[in-house]
Amino acid sequence: MSDPIQTALHHVKAGRLAEAAAIYQALLRAEPQRADLLHQYGLLHYRAGQPAEGLKYLKQALALKPDADCWLHAALLHLTLGQTAETENAYRRALELRPDFAEARFNLANLLKDTGDYGAAQTEYRLLLQQQPEHVPALVNMGVACELGGDLEAALAAYRKAASLQPDLLVARMNAGLALHKLHRFREAIETLRIVLKQDDTQVAAHMAIGQCARELNDPATALAAFRRAAELAPDDPQVKTLLSGLLSAQIPGWHFPMLADTARNEAFAAALDKAVRPGMTVLDIGTGSGLLAMLAARAGANRVVACEAHSLIAETAQEIVAKNGFADRIAVIAKRSTELEPARDLPAPADLVVAEVLDAGLTGEGMLPTIRDALRRLAKPGAIVIPAAAQLVAQVMCLPNLRAVNPLREICGFDLSPFDRFRNQSAHGVVRLDHEPHEALSAVLPVCRIDFANPPDWVQPRQMAWSAPIQQDGAAQALVFWFELWLDDDIMLSTGPNGAMRHWGQAVCWLPEDRPVQAGQALDFRVTLADTYFDFTPA
Repeated sequence: MSDPIQTALHHVKAGRLAEAAAIYQALLRAEPQRADLLHQYGLLHYRAGQPAEGLKYLKQALALKPDADCWLHAALLHLTLGQTAETENAYRRALELRPDFAEARFNLANLLKDTGDYGAAQTEYRLLLQQQPEHVPALVNMGVACELGGDLEAALAAYRKAASLQPDLLVARMNAGLALHKLHRFREAIETLRIVLKQDDTQVAAHMAIGQCARELNDPATALAAFRRAAELAPDDPQVKTLLSGLLSAQIPGWHFPMLADTARNEAFAAALDKAVRPGMTVLDIGTGSGLLAMLAARAGANRVVACEAHSLIAETAQEIVAKNGFADRIAVIAKRSTELEPARDLPAPADLVVAEVLDAGLTGEGMLPTIRDALRRLAKPGAIVIPAAAQLVAQVMCLPNLRAVNPLREICGFDLSPFDRFRNQSAHGVVRLDHEPHEALSAVLPVCRIDFANPPDWVQPRQMAWSAPIQQDGAAQALVFWFELWLDDDIMLSTGPNGAMRHWGQAVCWLPEDRPVQAGQALDFRVTLADTYFDFTPA
């Protein structure tokens, strides 16, 4: 092969990098100012795992002769070295030289997306799609950037166009189905995700989303089938366990009566509403149940109260109670979830105040966070008052010897009863009442996180944080027990702790897989999962 450059490229293709390097070195000794040789020699160093050295030669090449391809390769080396700003600059320099350089534009958009600059990423994807409207990867990634930037409708449009151009591209149709789920277009989501599963039945996220949509549509049979298939595919996934276990254990709520019997809770909500409600206000009561909080708001002076309740029978009863107590002219009970309310049709005006006790022993298990986020976005005025205003989650390492025998259920009286464990609620947390249950505290009560309901966190995608519990007493750590302080406003607080005023919820418990012997002075480290509907504490 007479051409030395072609010979060098042949060596590179065959993996003979040393031979290629020798040729380039000889050529550069003869012509040290050849930009193309410096460019190729820099790439050779990159292939040899020496990006910093390779970048040195690319910079020399660019100083001699600015070139779009060379800037593209410089961006690649900067990215390999973790130099984000330099990577972006290199892509932009390539595009200055060649505005229609699709690869540089696509890579720049991906970089901006991956670094969280979603608006700028969308701009670059749009410029690329103006040049190449059928660039399917750009459409998919454009959808991701729109979704992460909070524009689900634009994301859905991008995913659908990508799926129409490449019907067998599973990720495009999957993302479209998941976006429809987030938009609460549950039937469309199920239809779309079933097409995905015809192509690949092993997609856990599709089964889970179908189950969640079916549950929202009050179709427990479809939801159960979807969650069970997800559990077959991902038996150790905590979210799958939570959804399946929650559905299996779901019954008509039995906690209404102890909640209504909780005098401290009732009086605290009454006091908070008396302080917050002003004449002429519109109040939204989410999950009204018996209608008590709606009537407290009306009695406090609200002009109009819209009380929504997902369970139709309970909603019908609440309407009867409202009428019986003389508030039918000011309280409208609507048999819908708050996420299904139509602002123009169901509310006379955006709510001045939102009150909700969509809570459980673990604080968020009933969907308080997504419910409040949706209400503040669609149904309330900017700056609307939220009751409760905030919650502080606290936790304590415990030994719970009696309950440990059935968490999980194993041997009782010498018999293996483990198959019966499938009927235990195996969601992210159980419930315990420490004032009735033998226990030994091995750590102090420690803060975990605080939630501001007027500005609720977005934990749709579960997040994890490190958390450590200093041990104060020797023993066997068996569980992490947690509860919350519920701040109705800046002054009124209720605790669900063992000595708290709000008695009906009890405390939540996450069980350690095995007993963990601990000694005073040690620290027990956990990985805490923060999700929209559960908290989970896993030993680190």
